[in-house]
Amino acid sequence: MVTHAFSVDLEDWFQGIDMPVDAWPSQPDRLDHGLDVLLGLLDDAEVLATFFVLGWVAEHRPDIVRRLASAGHEIGSHGECHEKLYDLDRDRFRASEADVKARLEDLSGVAVRGFRAPFFSLTLDSLWACDVLPELGYQYDCSISPVVTWRYGIEGAPEGLFRLENGLLEFTVSTWSLAGRRLGSGGAYLRLFPQILTRRPFVRGDRSGESAMFYVHPWEFDPDHPNVQMERKARFTHYQNLRVTAKRTARLLSRHRFGTIGTTIKEAERSDTIPRVSLDALKVREA
Repeated sequence: MVTHAFSVDLEDWFQGIDMPVDAWPSQPDRLDHGLDVLLGLLDDAEVLATFFVLGWVAEHRPDIVRRLASAGHEIGSHGECHEKLYDLDRDRFRASEADVKARLEDLSGVAVRGFRAPFFSLTLDSLWACDVLPELGYQYDCSISPVVTWRYGIEGAPEGLFRLENGLLEFTVSTWSLAGRRLGSGGAYLRLFPQILTRRPFVRGDRSGESAMFYVHPWEFDPDHPNVQMERKARFTHYQNLRVTAKRTARLLSRHRFGTIGTTIKEAERSDTIPRVSLDALKVREA
């Protein structure tokens, strides 16, 4: 049976809602509330996951990084302060990400090989990041989304695991279609749509032998975190149906086999099934 990738964007409730960074220290820290629920589900299912850790979290809660690494979970980077890649320039990103990687490796005691951009913000406006990541020692990235929203996405991007011409592996969000539109499996999609739909990539992957990608955030397992005003679209996707997250995640874990992204990559490399895609091809697809 194929192993699907279980990934977690490790951030607190206030870090994914465009709240200014200088306001973060005054917000209640609730990271443990959702994380404890999630880790309990993973322990019950005997599943190790990949946690993309925000640099700010690593700095302020180093105990969490040590806890995850000690339990055998894979540690990746989620950037420094949840800034979108297309709001940064190449030099600023290189400098900040080098610091985050070093900090995570010091805390975990293992090499950090993977990166996921906040808001899946590796778009056509930030494809330069695909060149910077290997320079920093990253082997894989999970930042491109074939699902297009007002925040992220590359229209027509290939789905799944593929290798870019510079050697960087890309593992995208897994998708399913509804009325001709590609939607994702994980995060808000898990909460907003019937699970029979969001499970489609994993059912399809079990049949084809190709791994799919699931993602979630700890705050989605904490329905009682503070409710603040924000843009209507962002508010809906952030708060809607939080109380179903744990139940639906447990059901998913019971029906499919999951593991770290590193595990899924090793399986694909052994079977020599990783296609190659050029950055130019991504630009052509969008055009």
